[in-house]
Amino acid sequence: MKYGLLAFFALFALISCQEATETPVPAGALSANQLARIDSVCQAYIEKGNTVGLSLGIAHHGNILFAKGYGKANIVSGTPATDSTIYPIASVSKFVTAVATMKLVEQGKLQLHDKVIDFFEGFPEQEFMDEITVEHLLRHQSGLPDHEDWMDSIYMNEKRIYTLPEFFKFLDQPLFFRPGTYFSYSNSGYALLSVILETVEQKSYHDLIRANLGEPFGLASLGAWPVNWSDKNATMGYERVGSEVDTSFHMMTGGMKGDGGLSASVTDLLRLMAGINDGSILSDSTLDRMLSPSQFEELSVDYGLGVRSGKMGNQRVFGHSGGYHGTGWAMLAHYPDTGFTFAAAMNTNYSPQEIWSLRHHIMPIVLDLSPPELDSTATVANADGFTGTFAAMDRWTSGNASVRTVTADNGKLIWDNPETPAPGAQLFQLNDSTFTWAPYPYDLFIFHEVDGKVRAVSEYADGFFVDIRPKIEPAIN
Repeated sequence: MKYGLLAFFALFALISCQEATETPVPAGALSANQLARIDSVCQAYIEKGNTVGLSLGIAHHGNILFAKGYGKANIVSGTPATDSTIYPIASVSKFVTAVATMKLVEQGKLQLHDKVIDFFEGFPEQEFMDEITVEHLLRHQSGLPDHEDWMDSIYMNEKRIYTLPEFFKFLDQPLFFRPGTYFSYSNSGYALLSVILETVEQKSYHDLIRANLGEPFGLASLGAWPVNWSDKNATMGYERVGSEVDTSFHMMTGGMKGDGGLSASVTDLLRLMAGINDGSILSDSTLDRMLSPSQFEELSVDYGLGVRSGKMGNQRVFGHSGGYHGTGWAMLAHYPDTGFTFAAAMNTNYSPQEIWSLRHHIMPIVLDLSPPELDSTATVANADGFTGTFAAMDRWTSGNASVRTVTADNGKLIWDNPETPAPGAQLFQLNDSTFTWAPYPYDLFIFHEVDGKVRAVSEYADGFFVDIRPKIEPAIN
């Protein structure tokens, strides 16, 4: 997983001492005990010192039940973070971009099967690139390499934003796979998608987001971060470097659009999700299509049209996460079985563990969830069938694929990151193909079987699909 274990253990003692037996939340109301526990969790994050400021919002069927800021929006001015503070939302922008795209599809201005090459002059002509569609971009099934590291190097080395011809030159390399035949998370796809939207609407990305979503649905803070960062309610973005904070990365989002360049307050993120779920922004059929899994070969993953999905405990969940240098982290998650929505943002890039861990601790309080009971002595039937080496696709073309190993030890499965000295963690079986682990018991590891053999494993962080790792070789036991 992309986040560590420290946050869990740092907060466990604080939260467990406040645990109390609660009846299920009646009609979406949060009890005084729940509100106090939520507040304590957020205060603890500020006291840890890993983020300068954060804001959190909880809604139920569109009604905001809790919205509050903690810490500072700006260190120099001393401006406190509030529920109205505007944060860069990084890859939560992908979810918003997908919503904006689907509105144009509903209006007949765009089709999911439209070919990307038809929108651009000078687009690369590598093999199969003429097959890439708008839907492939939305589902991360284009096969395009991720431009994030390349974009970072231009900013850091030359202090400028790349041009579209430069972007096309970067993309002019063989695809990872034929479009539609696999999944690989790609910022490049959403960068292209936002330019397609600009072409269709004949507006800048900021202006079309404002015109199609912000203004008609009362989302005053929703817009491009380079435009919003001068707003009086905007936070500053910080990069944690040891015990200091650095703002030199702050302007890097000037080169982002649909992949990570938007900003909003947590209350407007809650309102956005409410409008999506009540049918005022998108139709029910469109939302269903956005939530449909992405399929390829004999496999499928819980990433739809710009949406991560899955289950946290017994609760379905969908939404998106995001984070970037010198901006911080953001997350928007909706639980349709109970109608709750979680929105949070932090203004400091310390580690992705922060925002993921925040939701990990907050939502069990809200949903009255209890983690599964895990028996460390239990063994796994046919444990050897799950063993192997599993590698996520190297989407940056760096040559360093992210590898995890699963080994069997006396009938117990061990999940390990061989790139770190930390020992592996035991996997606990929840059903035939689904496992979790003790540090984050709402995480899932779902093994995909084809013809009776494990082909891949999907990772979920507290219900959100994170990535899929195909099996590449047997593990050595």
